Amino acid sequence: MKVYLERRSLVHSLNDAKTAVDELNNLASAIVLVLSIIVWLLVMGLLTTQVLVFISSQLLLVVFVFGNTAKTVFEAIIFVFVMHPFDVGDRCVIDGVQVVLNCGCNYTTIIYIA
Repeated sequence: MKVYLERRSLVHSLNDAKTAVDELNNLASAIVLVLSIIVWLLVMGLLTTQVLVFISSQLLLVVFVFGNTAKTVFEAIIFVFVMHPFDVGDRCVIDGVQVVLNCGCNYTTIIYIA
C-alpha cells in the first residue's frame, strides 16, 4: 500500500512539474513572439514614431495593470526552479547512487539507499 501511495504521489508531482514547465514555455514563447514582431516591423520600416509611441503607451498600461502579477509570477518561477527544485522525500541519482533527500529550511540531508 505504501509503494502505491508513493507512486501516486510521484505521478502527481511529475504532472505538476510538467504543467509548470509547459506554462513557462508558453509564457516565454509569447514574449519572444511579441518582441520578434516589433523587431520585424522596425527592420521593414513599417514602424513609425507614431506607432512606436502608441505601442509604448499600451505597454505602460499593461505594466500598470499586470505589474504586480508579473512580479508574483517571476518570484514563483525563481522559487520553484532555483530555490526549491527538490521536495522532502524526493528520490535522486547522485553519481550513480540513488538517494532520498530530506530538505530542511537551511540544510539538506541525503540518505543513501542500498
